[in-house]
Formats: sequence, C-alpha cells, structure tokens
Amino acid sequence: MASKPEIRSLKKKATSPDQTEASVATEETVEDNQTLAPKQKQKSLTRPPEDTAPTTVEGNEDKPIFQAIGTLQAKAEKDEEGNFFIRLGGKRYGLFILGYRYKAWLKQVEANPEQNLFLRVYPKCLMIPRKPPKMYFQVAAWQEENQWDEEPGQFRLKGIWQFVPQSRTPVISIYRNHNAEDPKGKFKAAHIPVLMRRDDESAPFRFNPKIAKEDLPPRWFIQGLFKFIPSRDSFGFSEDLEPPTPKIPWYKKPVKESPDKMKKNKN
Repeated sequence: MASKPEIRSLKKKATSPDQTEASVATEETVEDNQTLAPKQKQKSLTRPPEDTAPTTVEGNEDKPIFQAIGTLQAKAEKDEEGNFFIRLGGKRYGLFILGYRYKAWLKQVEANPEQNLFLRVYPKCLMIPRKPPKMYFQVAAWQEENQWDEEPGQFRLKGIWQFVPQSRTPVISIYRNHNAEDPKGKFKAAHIPVLMRRDDESAPFRFNPKIAKEDLPPRWFIQGLFKFIPSRDSFGFSEDLEPPTPKIPWYKKPVKESPDKMKKNKN
C-alpha cells in the first residue's frame, strides 16, 4: 500500500480573519506577502548602529513596524483595456488587485457596477526622475460600510522620513519588515511623498556623500496619520500616532539588480 502523502500546513497571519467571497476585512502592512510563495532564503536585516535588538516582533502589535495603509471611498471603473481605476479629486488612479482576491473583486464589481465601496488600500507611488510621481493603490479589502478606524482619504504611514533621488518632495519610506517574505526576493521599498512641517527636532534625512557617515544627521522613524491630497499627489500630515524616534525597526534591505540584468530587462 502506498504511503499516505504528507500534508504541509501554511502558517497564517495572526491578524488576518477568514476570507469571504464578497470582501476581505483584514489589515496588513505593505510588506505582507499577497500570494503563497516558496520558502525564501533569509535576507540580510538592516538597522541603524544605535539599535541593539529587533524592535519588531511577529504577532506583537505594540512594537513599531513599517506600514502604509488607509481607506478610500469610490466607485470602481474599468477602462477599455480592462484596467480598474477610481476617481479622486477629478483625477484617475489605478487599482491593483493581487492573487486570490481578484476573482472576488470581479464578482463584486460586476454585480454592483455603480456602487460606491469603502476600499482598504496600500498606497503605491511610481517615481521617475524629473517627472511628477504617479500614485496608484493596491486593494487589500472592500466593504459596503466603513469598518476601519480611518475615515475615507486617511492613511496610517509608518516609516523613515527622508529624501530620495527620484523626488524633490520628502517621502516616508516603507521598507519590508524583518519577518516579511517576497516571492521575487527583491524586498523593494515603497516611497510615499508627504507634505509635513514640524516644530520638533526631527527633519527629513538627506544623504550627503561628502559628509562622513558618523557625521550625518539622524534618520527619523515617523508614525502618523496622513490625508491623501489628489491635487498634489501627496499625503498631508494630520497627527502623530507616536512621537518621532531615531530608533528604526529592523527591516529587509532591498536587493538591487546587477547592471547587466537591468540592461537585459530594459531591452
């Protein structure tokens, strides 16, 4: 008699409730894996020199984590090519739905094409040097009523406040948390443009290659509520969830492609 095949169980996130066909009432960080992926090799962790221990613990929500998530209210539309988008402030923003959620999303939209939905989304930003940032949103969940803490247009952003070469506007950089997985193994960060002025000592970090590493100003980890501003394609600061801190949670360092591979992909 053939031996009984081994069944391997997949570890589920502690914060994700059961999936329903009509909607997904769950909150995840932007680093959370959206599809089932093979086991990845352990990637290097990045932390500032002053850190002595990880500040993110799996399943412990009291520890700071990198996160970008919020709520929008809009009617989903579809263009001629079959791509979904929403209108905010008279502008169009693309919607991106991953994996097993897509079939449930199609069923919802086709059954109620004119319905305004509350969308739980991850903000995404495509940055091209010398061009305005292009915002779009990844849909994580949807409901007919708002079941989340944030009002429509309000987002929780938790990351490093800094300048990046692609943008003149400071950003909140959302890196992958230390326990994140990535099917492609790249662990890319999301850089979200923000408009914020503060009266405290915190300021957006700007790298200067002419300054010695030990003399560079500190990087600040920001945890706050921000309002999406369509006219600026940016997020305006509303209030702190926690005071800014120079203690950065551990995160996965993004993996850069080799010049030869980048040239091949471009071709």
